[in-house]
Amino acid sequence: MGIRRASQRSPTGVRWMKHSCTSRAVAELLTQVGRLTHSRGFTGGLNPAQWMALRYFSQANESVATVMKFAEHYGSSRGTASQSISALVRKGYLVRQPSRGKKSSHVLVLTEAGRMLIEHDPINHLIDGIEELPDAKKPVFAESLEFLIRHLFDAHSGDPDVLEPSE
Repeated sequence: MGIRRASQRSPTGVRWMKHSCTSRAVAELLTQVGRLTHSRGFTGGLNPAQWMALRYFSQANESVATVMKFAEHYGSSRGTASQSISALVRKGYLVRQPSRGKKSSHVLVLTEAGRMLIEHDPINHLIDGIEELPDAKKPVFAESLEFLIRHLFDAHSGDPDVLEPSE
């Protein structure tokens, strides 16, 4: 399954953009992927930020299963991260447990309900699409996305006019 040409229509009947590799066209495609993924994140009683937190803690080992490490990983403030995490704790998907390494701190762990919910993560649809990419293209795709993420973080580091994403 390749990129659709301009003459093809999407499932909603809208014409797809012409196949183009200009930086603007690629940026628009990435924006569309992000918008579609984000809009599908309002499911299971969670919002996209809460799904992101649940996903993070489903994979985190004890050394990084903290609010601070989660915030650092996603480039958000500790307060913003705490809001999403607190909602997951209230909903019964995460639980705070004492850290085995540091007696004065705690870690966040998925509950059984959290483990069951993550099975229905809306990002699975995106994963299914990535699985269809040829194996030879996946490393280049991943490296390109990592480069863009670093570029965006670097471009806005210390910029007081850049707002945190809302929860």
